[in-house]
Amino acid sequence: MTATPGSSGRRASSVLGTELGDLVDVVGTQLRDTIGLDVGRIGRDAVARAIDAAWPDAAAADSGTVAARLAADTPERRRLLEAIVVSESWFLREPRVFAHAASFIQRRLREKQQAAILSVPCAAGEEAYSLAMSLLEAGIDADRFRIVAADLSPRAIAAARAGVATENAFRGGPDGFRDRWFSRTAAGWAVAAALRRPIVFLEENLLDPAASSRLRRAAGGSFDLICCRNLLIYLTAEARQQVEKTLGELLSPGGEVIVGAAEAVILPVARWQPAGPLAFGRRQPATDPAARPSETPGPRRLPRLIADRSARPRRPRSAAVADSAAANATEAAVAPAAARPSGDPLAAAETLANKGDIAAAIAECRRALQADPAQPKLLFLQALLQQSIGADTTAERLLEKVVYLEPNHEAALLALALAARRRGDSTAERRYRRRAALAAESAP
Repeated sequence: MTATPGSSGRRASSVLGTELGDLVDVVGTQLRDTIGLDVGRIGRDAVARAIDAAWPDAAAADSGTVAARLAADTPERRRLLEAIVVSESWFLREPRVFAHAASFIQRRLREKQQAAILSVPCAAGEEAYSLAMSLLEAGIDADRFRIVAADLSPRAIAAARAGVATENAFRGGPDGFRDRWFSRTAAGWAVAAALRRPIVFLEENLLDPAASSRLRRAAGGSFDLICCRNLLIYLTAEARQQVEKTLGELLSPGGEVIVGAAEAVILPVARWQPAGPLAFGRRQPATDPAARPSETPGPRRLPRLIADRSARPRRPRSAAVADSAAANATEAAVAPAAARPSGDPLAAAETLANKGDIAAAIAECRRALQADPAQPKLLFLQALLQQSIGADTTAERLLEKVVYLEPNHEAALLALALAARRRGDSTAERRYRRRAALAAESAP
């Protein structure tokens, strides 16, 4: 919920356009190596603004000195990290996710005495407090669960421990929850002691090799549920692999990981399977080695959205901002009839995608859309597929068609918000995020 790159409306740092322009690349490399940030996702201007915030006189200083201090454990380094992440969220963001979390923990507690939950990155504690709120309102006693909430931002952790929220943190969720769980103070809305009791907040970086053992120690073991939302999309491929490995180490057998709305196609389908709204469980390894999925790098595979077509939700719940892992895939002509699964074109395209044949899946979508272009589900799936091969501009055009046909398509709106962020269009990003929040609130 945090670790999302900051995008202020302020002008780019004066570092850009000077002889210190290379400093942006040096600092970007440092951020990549330490927190796994994919600078290409946020752009050099965002890094320059962070340098400017961390060291306002950087353009007038020696670039070597600036780079050294921003790499070391210094106040400037800490300010850089604070500037490059946005430690802000809101309570009960995507309510159905929290409803699923409460239901899942209830099931786990039928088999054990206490459940452990990880919220990482946790921003200023909004997600952790929302989890505690959801579990308590589901009738789960506070002594039966423990929430460990971690973030690499010291400022975010300090705010989370203080437990005082602003009005902006209440822009979602059902009516009345603020009055039940918060009290108004001169500083803001103070979190009830009952929500604080089961939560421990830690300053932690998931890319630190020792993070896994420290988090386990704080929880007293492995975690039944891990909420890791809106982090993976901003990491390099290598950092994502490392974080995914850490999540797997931290997760109990049968546990689940909840990811962000734009991350559902990032977890490898060979190792993770859908378990609920934006929730994934670990796939059990096949007993027959010959039946195990190949780990050979190849075209990106999309997770199976719903195994039973009769249980398909009315609207898709996920969007994709995946790396160009299938850069060599091409938009082939319509696949021969013998190569296409028969029946529903949406099912056929999903089947092809889940087999890793992205080009054929795109062709199947295009064939069906040529016959009837007003099909939001097919347009959305084609947008996911285009993003998976790095065709972001094409994907954005398709997403715009989706929301033209279905204005409350939350997943498409969120994907468009992320596309606007990549372009640096903060006004469009805010507009799409507001529309997505309204769509989520109006959903049945």
